[in-house]
Formats: sequence, C-alpha cells, structure tokens
Amino acid sequence: MQQLITIKECQKSQLDLLFEIALQTYNDSYPYLWSDEGTWYLDAFYRKTEFEKELSAPNVFYFLVYDARKIIGYLKLKQNAIPPYPQELCTEIEKLYLLKEYTGKGIGKTLIKFIISLSKEHCRPVVWLKVMESSPAKYLYAKYGFKQTDKSYLDYPAMKKEYRWLLTMVYQIEDISV
Repeated sequence: MQQLITIKECQKSQLDLLFEIALQTYNDSYPYLWSDEGTWYLDAFYRKTEFEKELSAPNVFYFLVYDARKIIGYLKLKQNAIPPYPQELCTEIEKLYLLKEYTGKGIGKTLIKFIISLSKEHCRPVVWLKVMESSPAKYLYAKYGFKQTDKSYLDYPAMKKEYRWLLTMVYQIEDISV
C-alpha cells in the first residue's frame, strides 16, 4: 500500500527540523563509506550555519518530506548549471534523502515525479545529480531515465578507497518548451 506522502517547501523557521532530518538520513544512508562513520564529512559539509544561509539563497530550495505528519526525509534542489547547459535551464538534485525504513517503498518515485514536475513548471528541461556509485539510488534514477554522463573519484580523508566513485546523471525533459 502506497503511503500518503506530502512534500512541503522548508521555511527558515524550520531550520532545526531540516538540520535534524539531514543528519539522521545521512547517518542512515552512508556510514559505510567512511572509516570514521562519516564524522569528517558531516563536520565539513553539514554545518547548521550553511543550511541557514542556503535557506535564504535565491537558487537553493529545500523541501521536507512527510508520511502523514511524520518527517521522513528531505530534498535540496539547486538552480545550477551542468555543461553544456546554462544555469537557467538546469535543476540539480543536490540531496534526496529518506529515513532508511522508508526506502524501497515507492517514495523515491514520488519525489522524482515531483522534481520533474517542478522543473517543467519552471521551464528547466535539464535535471541532474551526483550519486555514489555504490548507492542503490543510482538504479532508481536510471529507471526514471537519468543517464550517466560522468564518473569522478573523490579524494576525501577517511573515505574508504573502494567507495570513492561518484556518478553524474542527467535527465532531459523532452516535452517542455523554453
């Protein structure tokens, strides 16, 4: 049975809630990548002050994902170019995280449809993302038409060598006029 999923744009007043779900979902998803279970990465890239700044940035959009009234994940979308496309035609999915117990239930499909619909609405025919090669999420993206366009090696301290590959995947919305 499909759950009733609600996606709401995150407000500045919800910073604490956003930060809490960001830490929780990252720790659910990616501790296996790290020899320190992600401590270095979280210290470097998950600063509450950065989330706060981004909530006011004109090209960054956070959305909270709910099952009934319980928060179960979040999205971070960004108006960000990927060559050869200009920024005004692109939506980057920078984060799409769910609590572990909500993965594999069709919610990712709902979120991808939401992002594509939002991109169509804003006449942004190129949707792209980066995903760890080791992440099962790459199969979801491929299933919905995202094509791998690049592969890069991450050289972060504390990251296990066998998990350092990052894929870039792009989806082009065909039925859109810009």
